[in-house]
Amino acid sequence: MREVLSAASGMFKEREFRPENANYERYWQERGPGAIHPRFQIIARQLRLGETVLDVGCGDGAMLDYFCREKGIRGIGIDISSVAVETARRRGVDARLRNLDQFYGELGEIGFDHVIMSEVLEHLTDSEDYVAKGWQLATKTLWLTFPNIAYFPHRLRLLAGRFPVQWAVFPSEHVRFWSVPDFRFWLKQLGMVSPQLCASNGLTLCQLHRLWPNLFGNQIVVRIEKNSRNARAGSDVRSNDVAVAPQ
Repeated sequence: MREVLSAASGMFKEREFRPENANYERYWQERGPGAIHPRFQIIARQLRLGETVLDVGCGDGAMLDYFCREKGIRGIGIDISSVAVETARRRGVDARLRNLDQFYGELGEIGFDHVIMSEVLEHLTDSEDYVAKGWQLATKTLWLTFPNIAYFPHRLRLLAGRFPVQWAVFPSEHVRFWSVPDFRFWLKQLGMVSPQLCASNGLTLCQLHRLWPNLFGNQIVVRIEKNSRNARAGSDVRSNDVAVAPQ
């Protein structure tokens, strides 16, 4: 019920912000320590001891640190915030101050078992390019997560004449927006078929976030396998995707 009450009150509530926080370094200065999120656990269940992981947009290293401790993976994180990278290094994470273009150019033929972009794509105008590069670097699985713009509290805000609030520190954080069927279609246009999607949180009462993710799911986890059906991603692959979740 807490999620329902919060959604109802959020229909008319405005979130305050400070103009000086319109800066990615300030974003990480203002944010508190990273917590263990349900999406970490969903991804971790598919990781194996000794596998390699690239965390694109690793932030303060909370997720990669969790994977290293719980699953014994070998990971590298990259981020464009010096504040975030320094915080991640203090956790013991191998974090590097790079954007994906720089890192991609340095690697050559080196790949990673798993490439993860968790809550990253919505911050980028060139999300398609990031997904394409992540796909090239992944040898087993590409993992993506995104906030669902069709989550029911956002629909209620639109009903009240207000735009959904998905940002944490400053309104300009998010520049791309997807619902669950939008994201499936977007991946199909990029040549990636049969993604596996599930909601990691949202309205958890009676597992509604899992039963109807497009309405009751908040953060969505996407798993795309590097199998033969996806081997030609970006070319003329024919989609035989699973059914789109209800809207």
